[in-house]
Amino acid sequence: MSQAAKILGSVDFLGNPVGLLNDVSEGVSGLIKYGNVGGLIRNVTHGVSNSAAKFAGTLSDGLGKTMDLRHQTEREFIRYQAATSGEHFVAGIHGLAHGIIGGLTSVITSTVEGVKTDGGVSGFIAGLGRGLVGTVTKPVAGALDFASETAQAVRETASLSGHRLQNQRVRMPRCCRGPQGLLPQYSDTQAEGQELLFKLTDNIQAEFFIAVEHIDSYCVVISSEAVYFLKNKDSVDRDAIFLEVKYDDLYHCLVSKDHGKVYVQLTKKAVNTASGVAIPGPSHQKPMVHVKSESLAVKLSQEINYAKSLFSEQHLMLRPFENEHSDL
Repeated sequence: MSQAAKILGSVDFLGNPVGLLNDVSEGVSGLIKYGNVGGLIRNVTHGVSNSAAKFAGTLSDGLGKTMDLRHQTEREFIRYQAATSGEHFVAGIHGLAHGIIGGLTSVITSTVEGVKTDGGVSGFIAGLGRGLVGTVTKPVAGALDFASETAQAVRETASLSGHRLQNQRVRMPRCCRGPQGLLPQYSDTQAEGQELLFKLTDNIQAEFFIAVEHIDSYCVVISSEAVYFLKNKDSVDRDAIFLEVKYDDLYHCLVSKDHGKVYVQLTKKAVNTASGVAIPGPSHQKPMVHVKSESLAVKLSQEINYAKSLFSEQHLMLRPFENEHSDL
């Protein structure tokens, strides 16, 4: 019940007075705290134009109920195609012209439609009546559409000017958690790697970033749950992964050499059926990825094994119960 006034004050047919009050209050607050005169003008303009657009739009929608279906469909098509401030203004002009032309031709078109639909004298009279009503309502609705779309154009312009005044990000969000759980120094490479991981996992916060390595045409993202080998870091999605190994399935990571080339070998687990202990899997469970230098392969192998050890330690740690009391 306490929210009833806010609900009533937010309806469109009253022009959303609550929204207008909030915009004005925000502008006045900015003026008092920071001396932001432009912010006050922008907020008042946005609030007034938003209220005018909603009020005029509600009136025009109400008048639209008395029009023929074809005219109403064309009118809605003109209105709902607009997105930017310029498109809203153009839509307002088109709506006004459409309403005036519809009013001038209303008697003829509605009468013909009535005869086609209902037939005979009754259809002629009904169509003529709708045409006479449309002669008045269609131009008025067109004028209201023009007022509504113009107000929306002003509102969008005020919103865009407010966005231009906001500070723009100059660097990626920092990596807020290091491998040891501490706050690391800012690093462009780590920030980029964290963004890559968020794109791969759809911003799952439980899986945190550990390291990233760029190797020729691919890159490696190491997280707390898995290691991802990506074909292209520029267009990152699940399709860019050509090798993904979960630490649950990883036995260890080694550096391997074959015919003078250096590889990183990720040996997966295989369970000994007799003892139930994990052992290295067969050769087809040991994927190898070429690395351009031995030093980089050693570094990458150490990072993967370190991340795997952190994963194992996390699973060995005791976690408090949700209902555990502080004195226990």
